[in-house]
Amino acid sequence: MDTIFLLLFLVVAAIIANLIHYRLTRIPVAFLQIGMGLLLALLPVYHNFHLEPEIFMFAIISVLMFNDGQNTSPGRLTRQAGTTFSLAIGLAIVSIIIIGAVTHLLLPSLSLALALALGAIITPTDAVAVSSITSNMLVPTDVMHTLENESLFNDASGIVALNLAIATVATGQFSVWHGIGNFFYVFFGGLLVGFILGAIIVSLRLRLIKLNVDAPSIIVPITLLTPFAVYFVAESINVSGILAVVVTGLLHGIQQNRLRLTSSRLQIVLTSTWSVVASLLNGIVFVLLGLSLPQVATDLHRQSGGTTLPILLGLALSLYAVMTILRFLWTRFNLAQVFATSQAERNKKSLIIALSGVHGTITLAMAFSLPLTLNGHAVPFRNDMIFMASIVILISLLVPTLLLPLLLPQRQSTFTNAELATAKNAMVNDAIQMIASQHSDSVNASRVVNVLDGQRVADPQVNRTQLAQLFDHCFDLEHDIVTKMLQHQQVSLEIAQLYMRAAENTLVRYQKNGWQRSLLFLRFNLVKTFSLTSASRKRRQAIRQQRDNWRSLSHEEAVAKKQHTHQQLCLIDQQTYPAVIDYLNEQLTHAHTREVAIVRTAYDQRHRQLVGEQDFIDEQNTLLIAAFQQEYNYIQDQITTKNISRELGQALNEQVSTDRLAYLQSIDTD
Repeated sequence: MDTIFLLLFLVVAAIIANLIHYRLTRIPVAFLQIGMGLLLALLPVYHNFHLEPEIFMFAIISVLMFNDGQNTSPGRLTRQAGTTFSLAIGLAIVSIIIIGAVTHLLLPSLSLALALALGAIITPTDAVAVSSITSNMLVPTDVMHTLENESLFNDASGIVALNLAIATVATGQFSVWHGIGNFFYVFFGGLLVGFILGAIIVSLRLRLIKLNVDAPSIIVPITLLTPFAVYFVAESINVSGILAVVVTGLLHGIQQNRLRLTSSRLQIVLTSTWSVVASLLNGIVFVLLGLSLPQVATDLHRQSGGTTLPILLGLALSLYAVMTILRFLWTRFNLAQVFATSQAERNKKSLIIALSGVHGTITLAMAFSLPLTLNGHAVPFRNDMIFMASIVILISLLVPTLLLPLLLPQRQSTFTNAELATAKNAMVNDAIQMIASQHSDSVNASRVVNVLDGQRVADPQVNRTQLAQLFDHCFDLEHDIVTKMLQHQQVSLEIAQLYMRAAENTLVRYQKNGWQRSLLFLRFNLVKTFSLTSASRKRRQAIRQQRDNWRSLSHEEAVAKKQHTHQQLCLIDQQTYPAVIDYLNEQLTHAHTREVAIVRTAYDQRHRQLVGEQDFIDEQNTLLIAAFQQEYNYIQDQITTKNISRELGQALNEQVSTDRLAYLQSIDTD
């Protein structure tokens, strides 16, 4: 139970870091998460905290790699296959060997096998960390795609090499041919297992879709359990579980168009779930990095009297420099193809790729996955290796944060958030006006207007004075119509008073201002109590007489009386409701769209209650489809007339598509 609470604190720390990042967007979120980890390290409960090494790979890394795989474009991966595998396999292996040799040379007390293990740990890159650093910069598209594809597969290269190095430490023997054969078995075996299991799981999902079994309560758990199951099976037969979950994720990405045949609600739930899970898991890993640094540094200081820390810091800095130089030379001399029209552009992109070799989640997870003991003995230099891996991660985050802004232009938005809000509100007003003018006779119009009104980026302030004036005028319209009907003896005094009491309630209910409510109370109850006769005393007498009459009626007579009353009220509504709607349509302008919508909603609700609620869902959906299409047309017209930029128009189109999908989700829920 204590472990569960400690893990929950890690989640809370990651969430707090994300909240802070919303205010301090210039600071990479990874640094904030590390900072939260350092704060947690101050708590006594975390002084001796550690997770079992297997948990990192099974519970965290497998999930993250599966998500990266399913979000990778298969077409892009195919086009860049040569570059991807050159970096993920070729450069990774060369880096591991050179890093291992340099480490053993500079720190002879560390065996060559453990030095190679350290090289395997710090070689994998993290494209997610790169994205957090470069979120405000314009990274060349081909460079970013190259980095994403590389990080997808070089994790497996590092993990396979790490396992080989640990096996060598455990047995004390290493055979080149055995190592190469084992590498190919683990690497390509992982690919094969991932392909087979991925194909089976995708087929299962497609089969469930055909059987209309696509409820989120079924599909979402299956999808979340997929990386765990695939990783477990792959590791059980000693092939790469990481590569297996990557390939399974890729198959999900390839079949995504067919999987999108599921309901819109399911797609929204899946996308949101994976986004939250991936964000939290990445955050937890960086929180753990900050949490572990003080403990590792303390252990090292206790073991060596404080003399090792400067040496390890210098060694970590040297290893990072070696890896960065290797990355630059690898792309500079075209060992991994990078599209460039000139030598200067090639140099620049090579330098960007070199500096973007950020190490993060996988590196830290692999460092913590180092076994505590081998053959019954503690693994030597385990804390030293974890400390150096942690320093490499920090340096790889810090250096590009400082240097990449010198190489890359800042991402300049062609529009501000205020301009987006203004443009979207104008778009919503245009759609509302279309619905009100072309479908004014539909009782569903106000419901559609309510849905559209919820699209606004920032709700504009309601003009309370204008709202009160609209309600007052509508009330006066009803009063005049009911008075005329009473004069022509179309309705009785009792029915007229009953209807107008409902009108009074409508007027009071929608006044959110307490002062206005008080004034209306005085108007209707103390100062000018409404009556269709000249004196309020007659009204009170009529009400008392009405109650007495109802008490004296039999059940059958009461039912008949109720039906007659309802018919008379509907007769009045047939006269008042169209008049009110016509007046509101006349008042509908861009300046008063929201106020008119509020009044229209009030009268539509009362009208539906009076005539009886019916299933208008088909008509409502038809109106909304027309409204969304009107929004698309409005955006295109604004772009064509150059009232808004193409970039702003694209942002509006994306938001309309999201809003439309969200509405479809609500239909599925209903």
